[in-house]
Amino acid sequence: MTWYTKSFRRNLVDMHIDDWDEAFLRDFDPQQYVDCLKTARIQSPMIYLQSHVGLCNWDTASGRTHRAFAGNRKLHRLLDLCHEAGMDVVAYYSLIYNNWAYDAHPDWRMLHRDGSPSRADPSHGFMSGGRYGLVCPNQPGYRDFLQRQFAEFCREFSFEGLFLDMTFWPMVCTCDACKMRYRAETGCDIPDVVDWQDEAWLRFQAARQAWIGEFAAWCTAKIKAIRPEVSIEHQFSTVCHDWRFGVDEKVNLANDYAGGDLYGGHLQQSYICKIYREATRNQPFEYMTSRCDPALRVHTTTKTLEDLMLHNFLALAHHGAFLVIDAIDPAGTINPMVYERIGQVFSASIPYEPFLTGSLVSEAALVMSYDSKFSAAALPADPDAADRSQPQLKAQLGMASLLNEMRLTHTVLPCNRLDRLAGKKLALLTDAPRLRPEQIDRLTRFVADGGSLYLSGTTDERLVEHLLGLRRIGLSRETSTYIAPTEDGQVFFAPEYSARYPLSFEGRQVLVENPRQQQVLATVTLPYTDPADQTTFASIHSNPPGRATEHPAIVLGRYGQGRVLWLACPLETQIQQPIRTVLRQLLEQLARPEVLASDAPSCVEMTLFADGRQHILHLVNVQESRPIWPVAPFAVRLKLDSSPHHVRRAPDLTDVPFTVEDRSVCFQTAELRLFDTYVID
Repeated sequence: MTWYTKSFRRNLVDMHIDDWDEAFLRDFDPQQYVDCLKTARIQSPMIYLQSHVGLCNWDTASGRTHRAFAGNRKLHRLLDLCHEAGMDVVAYYSLIYNNWAYDAHPDWRMLHRDGSPSRADPSHGFMSGGRYGLVCPNQPGYRDFLQRQFAEFCREFSFEGLFLDMTFWPMVCTCDACKMRYRAETGCDIPDVVDWQDEAWLRFQAARQAWIGEFAAWCTAKIKAIRPEVSIEHQFSTVCHDWRFGVDEKVNLANDYAGGDLYGGHLQQSYICKIYREATRNQPFEYMTSRCDPALRVHTTTKTLEDLMLHNFLALAHHGAFLVIDAIDPAGTINPMVYERIGQVFSASIPYEPFLTGSLVSEAALVMSYDSKFSAAALPADPDAADRSQPQLKAQLGMASLLNEMRLTHTVLPCNRLDRLAGKKLALLTDAPRLRPEQIDRLTRFVADGGSLYLSGTTDERLVEHLLGLRRIGLSRETSTYIAPTEDGQVFFAPEYSARYPLSFEGRQVLVENPRQQQVLATVTLPYTDPADQTTFASIHSNPPGRATEHPAIVLGRYGQGRVLWLACPLETQIQQPIRTVLRQLLEQLARPEVLASDAPSCVEMTLFADGRQHILHLVNVQESRPIWPVAPFAVRLKLDSSPHHVRRAPDLTDVPFTVEDRSVCFQTAELRLFDTYVID
């Protein structure tokens, strides 16, 4: 059995420490380190061989050794102690981010369009300059250096896995190696402007994605050639990051399992866990976040026990491993109190580990496009100043929240996993402006065969026109707009909204023509004046509706055996409850929850797994306020293919009374504090 299949409790201690002060890392103590890991009940520690600073924690011949590790084999001792304690060791190595290589080899540096390297101007942003020296994976000299480094540490250390961090583009690099490679592959020069309407830019962005994917595959192949038994994980949190990082599925193809660190809160965690689960080659995936609150920049403030437990239980509710990130003190010490808290976190979850089996049940699938991590409304700009907002992600998170409230079991499918739409009732694309031809074909077949499809905002106009015949004119100039129900659509908007008092949307809407005369449930209404005009207005505080149009805002149509609901804006981004109620009623025209029903409050997230005739239901109390208050007992109804013999509450498998009504099992939960699991078989 491969080590990661049985490892759910993991740890990383960040060690990005320079050595200009001889006191830095001088007090590093392998025994204290491993004692803390034992206290925290860690199964698999991730241990730094090197860091963003670029200094090696072993006596290297190809780079430079950190002064605190020169000639003492302290890191070897730490790995030996971990193995003696029965732990599986994952080694850490930083790619691209390497200050030593940046200083020692200026010709390897990433360069901005003006020819400046990353550290020349801190204004380029956190982790894109200033403290961080960035070297280019297209530079042959850097790759030669990596091969020597890989050979050294594979010979020096015994480890079960390797985490290769920072496999992405922190900036748009225009160094000589990138220019030469692009010219050789395309015959073109690198474009000067980020313009999502320009084929020249789209072609270069595709090349950036291909290059970083090739680099990931190259690194994995070089390691596997030396140590074929070692698992490889490249940083893949970038699946949630914007276009600049240049990451699509190709980086993940170089992974044995998917994972990465994120800091965006519990809704983001739930969403990314579903992506990781669908993207990973092998289970479990790995969700990482810091014990520092809210992130590593706050070195001495640790998340509360219940916050850390919530992170852990959300990962477990998706059958993933949780890696908690600590950061070492510059002196080389770590705080034992932190590991006592982590030990409490993992002690609470260990009894549930035997129940992490089966496949996630999902009636619906949010579809995430790797090629749509940009705003279709963004204006052409210099790469360093270009818009980096992510309308698709914002809309996906809004829709995920609504699906949780509806109890519509769902997953999140990256666009290269659309084969997994088979058996789903509903697919949802939110503000995804660029799809690949094969993805459009796959989605078309899904609808033709009877599936339902939700499309919002700037989702690829080729798909919209093919399925519904809607022809895009452009985007509204106005950024404060309205959706006015038609006679056919009024039932979904009543009693809150009407043609006279339309639903408000804070953003632009796509303007289309409807030559096929598809059923229009609502039309676009605009304010009296353009909100950008500060001189002429109807109301000084707001932009009330004033100009009705014939442009459809919501269209419901058929294609083959399936149905398509199109919205001119990503309504799922709006948090007001009356708006969410309208959207919920619209979604129910496409698919109603059948598998799971409950009167639990919306703060309770539920995931359901099927393992043969057994079903495993996880409940997580995901409240944003602190402290997290217990949820009173609530009813659960599960529709199953066969009547169960038992409903039992894990981990002690206490029998729970239940009834069976119309092929559904019904039972009452216990009070939910943070996490519960019920086994139905």
